[in-house]
Amino acid sequence: MKNTIKHFVTNGFWLMIFAAFIYSLTNVLFKFLSSSSFPATQIGFIRFLVGGLIVWPILSSKGISLRGNQSILLVLRGLTGTFSFFCLLKSIAMIPLANAIVLLYTFPLFAVLFSLLLFRIGIERGELMLIGVGLVGIYILTDPDLHSFNIGYLFGLLSGCSGGLVMVLIHKARQSNGPLIIYFYFCLMGGILSFPFFIQNFKVPNFQQGILLFLLALMLLIGHVIMNQGFKFCKASEGSLILMSEIVFTGIAGFMIFKDPVTSNFLAGALLVIGSGVGLNLMSRRSRHPPAFSETDIGK
Repeated sequence: MKNTIKHFVTNGFWLMIFAAFIYSLTNVLFKFLSSSSFPATQIGFIRFLVGGLIVWPILSSKGISLRGNQSILLVLRGLTGTFSFFCLLKSIAMIPLANAIVLLYTFPLFAVLFSLLLFRIGIERGELMLIGVGLVGIYILTDPDLHSFNIGYLFGLLSGCSGGLVMVLIHKARQSNGPLIIYFYFCLMGGILSFPFFIQNFKVPNFQQGILLFLLALMLLIGHVIMNQGFKFCKASEGSLILMSEIVFTGIAGFMIFKDPVTSNFLAGALLVIGSGVGLNLMSRRSRHPPAFSETDIGK
């Protein structure tokens, strides 16, 4: 039994699969709570509060200063991550679950663009072509008909766009900070921003909702820790590709639990978006762009 556990915690592939599975479960909880008219700001605040309270003593026990290094960069990461998180929540509440997660996974496209805009990192011809493929996929996926367009697709796209900026900021912050302090600032800034709305829109949760809220925050933290552990035993590019299985797990859950439709537009658009993300991730091995994932979350 001990050997089995030891093998698991040192196997990058299975750790990443498990992290992706946990993240897909949190997506289901997001959808369930949102569909029960529970305020997104309350979901967010409790998620940030529980995450921060758990990480704080861990940082203290390791002697890591809560100020971190390059505090402005950490604050900006927290702000953009919070914006991405709430856009994702709005998207999940308004459109099919798998569609929202696919749009979140457009962030590699935007990470390349923000690298160019903020740090003047050039875009290779192949990357430019892949970005074009991803944009075509977004168009097909959202099917922007003025008579039927759901604003939830816009929120999903905003979550991916801001997630791309998050990845660029994380890439810079990781040069002088560990993943835990970056995660702590995410929780800190998210808690500060969501607190006024939490008070204004407070809704007393019933017993089931209270359990789910705490479980959601705990699962997000566990997924984060497992993902970090996985990155220790596999390359960033490999781990990034494996984590994309979250889309598959979430798609299955959306179909089975929420009866989300699987349309030809969704399949074609998702294939193009995921394909462009995979291509950009593989190209990041030899470019100066940040990898599609880093040792921390984007907007979760």
